[in-house]
Amino acid sequence: MAMYIVYSDKYDLNLDAHPWHTSKYRLALDLIKKQGLIHDSQILEPPIADAGAISSVHTIEYCHKLANLDFSAEEAKKAEIPLTSQTVELFLRMVGGTILASEKAVEDGLCIHLGGGFHHAFSSHATGFCLLNDIAISLRVLLRQEAIRSAAVIDCDLHQGDATARIFRDDPQVFTLSIHQQDAFPYPKQQSDLDIELPSGTGDQEYLAALDTALDKLFDEYDHLDFIHYQAGVDTYAGDLLGRLKLSENGLRERDRRIFTAAVSRDIPMVITLGGGYTAKPYEVARLHANTVFEALLAAQRRGGR
Repeated sequence: MAMYIVYSDKYDLNLDAHPWHTSKYRLALDLIKKQGLIHDSQILEPPIADAGAISSVHTIEYCHKLANLDFSAEEAKKAEIPLTSQTVELFLRMVGGTILASEKAVEDGLCIHLGGGFHHAFSSHATGFCLLNDIAISLRVLLRQEAIRSAAVIDCDLHQGDATARIFRDDPQVFTLSIHQQDAFPYPKQQSDLDIELPSGTGDQEYLAALDTALDKLFDEYDHLDFIHYQAGVDTYAGDLLGRLKLSENGLRERDRRIFTAAVSRDIPMVITLGGGYTAKPYEVARLHANTVFEALLAAQRRGGR
């Protein structure tokens, strides 16, 4: 089965000295293409998300602030990212990308978005580099379309998926699982349906054991799920600038394999967003993201062979 990848060259936006190097998405795609693993026909251009999709999660007041760049100094400080019309457009396009990738995942079983994973954007405000919560918006779109009836978010970013947890706190259709560094941003934490908090210095063996426990609990709780959104942040890598977990490159690949295997073996459609990853060398974090894509392509082959 050919797997589609959602990506736009317009994702490459210069944010100067900001630790989020958006060039990582282009560089990851370059690595994938060099391996000859995808064709141009498998790359889908994302649309700008429409207002109806955005307002399924975010308040009207907040949408007006985004449209008019009308933020207080305190709100801009919380966002921790330049608030410009170009940045807002980038997030609107990435939300459109996650919606498109999610719809393709429902159709085909697996799709990856080379972008997205903005789990710190609350309904009414931005935090932690995140202006719009593409994870929550895409799930709301699928639920409203009645394309799915239940979903789980498996968030393996270094940082807790706090806003996603808050948005779905009272929604029985969406189970939120976050495995993250205990003493890292955000402060305070929100309550996910399942939080696995790990101490600084956690390496491959301890991390993978905790992940196995979390996946067992998830699938014990839900004997059937219609959909999984996997937030595959690589800021758990030992060389990341913003975290203190110590996963190796092989450990990250094994993490991905276990999650992909869990979905494929249960025939649960899955979308993947890339989430965080912050190193001094954009090529390094791009390689880690490309590894996730490689593992997803292998999982798509296994699904197609079933």
